[in-house]
Amino acid sequence: MAQITVIGLSSFGYFLALRLSELGSQVLAVDWNEDMIDKIKVYVSKAVVADATDKRVLQQLGLNGMDAVVLSLGEKIESSILAAMHLREIGAKNVVAKALSEEHAKILELIGVHRIVFPERDMANRVALSLHGHNIEDYLPIGQNLSIVEMIPLKEMVGKTLLELDFRNRYQCQVLAIKDRVPEATTFIPQADTKIKQSQTLILMGNNRDLERLQKGQ
Repeated sequence: MAQITVIGLSSFGYFLALRLSELGSQVLAVDWNEDMIDKIKVYVSKAVVADATDKRVLQQLGLNGMDAVVLSLGEKIESSILAAMHLREIGAKNVVAKALSEEHAKILELIGVHRIVFPERDMANRVALSLHGHNIEDYLPIGQNLSIVEMIPLKEMVGKTLLELDFRNRYQCQVLAIKDRVPEATTFIPQADTKIKQSQTLILMGNNRDLERLQKGQ
């Protein structure tokens, strides 16, 4: 069972802590605002009112023994930087920080934060791409210029097998899975003789440029 600390119960931090708890993680929620701690304490393993910019407090909480520590300090860039620096100094193993700007992200990177996220930007990009491509149902970035998409098959795909389409060479994408709606079922890493149906959803991984070209039917 993962032990994860979420520092800062802004919208991102609050919902992250809730979801981690639902998934079975042991979550320690930390915020300076007592009202926010009262709001979340019934959902997490432990909730503490504390100032995350105080190095001694972070040491007392034993955060160097956590599997991950997430920093989500709202609009407080200075507090985020200071807390990140202290976490690295006390030996926190996996520090994930929410960045508010590119400049903020660069500073966090210099400090040694292990992972930097832009929740609002990433979600906006995800929704924009799903709206822009009429056959794209969902989009998930997984690395630099690499994404996973859920898409409705193009007309040219329906009724043909992956082999007949020469899918990987033709579209420059890998089919990770195919989801059937009726009856509901998911086939992971489908065989070459799998025939594509209009009622299915394809889960594909590929370069963003190739995926964008695919969603346009090119």
